[in-house]
Amino acid sequence: QPVREAAAPRAQTPPRGWPSARAPISDPDGGAMLAEAPAQELELPLHSNQDMPSTSGDEEGRAKSIAEECTASRLRLIVVDIVASVAFWYALCFVNIPEWAGWTFLTCLVFTMTAWRVYRAYGALDGPNEDVPYTCGYVRQGPREMFLVATIHISPRAPRDVEEVIEKTRPDIAMIELDEDRLNRMRDEPSQEAPLEPMPEDLQPITISGRGSETTTFRAQRASWNGEWAGEVLRGSVVYDEGNAHGLKALDAAVAEGNLVLVERGSSNGEFAPFAWKAFLAHQAGAEAVLVINSFSGPLPMNRLGGDESLKGSLQVFRRTWSCGFPPVPVMLLTREDGERLRTMCLENRGRDAPAAELQVMPDSFPRRTLRKRLCHGCALIFSGIGILYSIIQCFSVEVGGEFLMAEIAAHQRGIPCACIDVDLDRFWARLGAALVPTPCNIFQSLWAWLAFPRVVFRFFFPPQGNIDVLGSMFLHGASFPCRTWIAFVLAGFCASRVTNLILELFGMAGEQAAERSGAVTVHSKEDRDLVQAYIMLLIEMYMLPQIYSAVADSRDEAMYQKMLAKRRSSNVNRCVVVVGAGHANGIIQRARERGL
Repeated sequence: QPVREAAAPRAQTPPRGWPSARAPISDPDGGAMLAEAPAQELELPLHSNQDMPSTSGDEEGRAKSIAEECTASRLRLIVVDIVASVAFWYALCFVNIPEWAGWTFLTCLVFTMTAWRVYRAYGALDGPNEDVPYTCGYVRQGPREMFLVATIHISPRAPRDVEEVIEKTRPDIAMIELDEDRLNRMRDEPSQEAPLEPMPEDLQPITISGRGSETTTFRAQRASWNGEWAGEVLRGSVVYDEGNAHGLKALDAAVAEGNLVLVERGSSNGEFAPFAWKAFLAHQAGAEAVLVINSFSGPLPMNRLGGDESLKGSLQVFRRTWSCGFPPVPVMLLTREDGERLRTMCLENRGRDAPAAELQVMPDSFPRRTLRKRLCHGCALIFSGIGILYSIIQCFSVEVGGEFLMAEIAAHQRGIPCACIDVDLDRFWARLGAALVPTPCNIFQSLWAWLAFPRVVFRFFFPPQGNIDVLGSMFLHGASFPCRTWIAFVLAGFCASRVTNLILELFGMAGEQAAERSGAVTVHSKEDRDLVQAYIMLLIEMYMLPQIYSAVADSRDEAMYQKMLAKRRSSNVNRCVVVVGAGHANGIIQRARERGL
């Protein structure tokens, strides 16, 4: 009997017209998820009998069969790529195509592409039950469903698509293409529709006990660097100095040493008062930690303390401390109410009767970077052109990444979690740096990647069923750009490309001079020299482009897919909405289709 998928809880007759992908029903953890499913719940046939639940006796044979099938599939793909590459590059480089034939071919190509997209939109039979936007892809595996929204980060349409998909699909969890650090810096709470509160389990518990009062547990927001002391137990008296309420003067070591210092947030006269500077001052007096009273009532901020500090502010702290490392003690922010209560306890009970605090520093996966790393990342952003691109776009007041904030707000309104699944900037730059080093393995991978170029171009023009139409999505998003966004986009792209071109020209010039002085090439005129430089630049680009794609797109697709699986397992959810850039959409969908949800 054919194996069939378990019916989704909201399954109905699927409408027509939206990209979808069917995944084989096998548990990524190694088990078979249909082993306990009753026969009457099985409805839709799968691809082959290899998806049947297996027992321990035939598990090894099934794995071997799948491995052999994957190997044969890859070999067939390699043969197709070689044949297509030979035909493609021969026609492009050696065949003299008349002008009328070229225009005829382009006209037929545009007409065929348009017809194919009309068929995808209105003629496909497989898709979700909900009427979701064209930019949304769909993967289903039994009761598990994934709606993936492909966006362009500067598009006004992207937040609307995200809001519509979350509203119509009613997911159990939302996931976004950010890490905690970038989301932390993007949040702008005064402008958000609803105030967001951190989850209680994300806050640091602090046990307070005082003479004549019951033991109380306060919860505080953590500083971004607190994870450096994960697992350590800090205990001591809580001390408060009325004459140094904000903790911006040198503290009395006789009072602060071995204790936790209580200070107010900010300063009284607008003085420079970041959390890191207060931590350095407390450390100089021997304090174990700093407790900060929030300056306004209400919930604690979502952001980690110090995580959104500007590079200028960090440099000011460096100028005063001559330290590029993390602040030397943990810092916790209390709510206004808890802070005032603790301050009253400190004022009423001094000396040996001062309230005592005890806490075990929680582990924190929040990305944290020292000043030296931030400076290196800043230089990389500038010289890669990415920093220039986004800086110019933001100068025109164009919102970047609004779809991620919309996903967080919509998830908060529905009472569901919003999880970050992207890699942090440390891992991103490390992967990019490793990919650009011209090792023999990287050079071979770049040469091998160019074999797939004709196939990639064909799939870009004619996206298969189950994939998101990246080209069509770009047109839809581009149509929503106002004039200001178009001006910013064109100007930013021009300036960023000039920077990268200048760097390539420097490499080409250095390579040409080295080749000329070593006798590898003979140059007779300036035209010859320019030609050699152009070929060197072309070789550099042919090597770098596949490596940049591997580090920026492909490796992140894999990391986001793995994090998506981990979040799904830990939250035990069936339906999720994933918001990523259009360049990542099909990579994640392909993995979900081949390896399951």
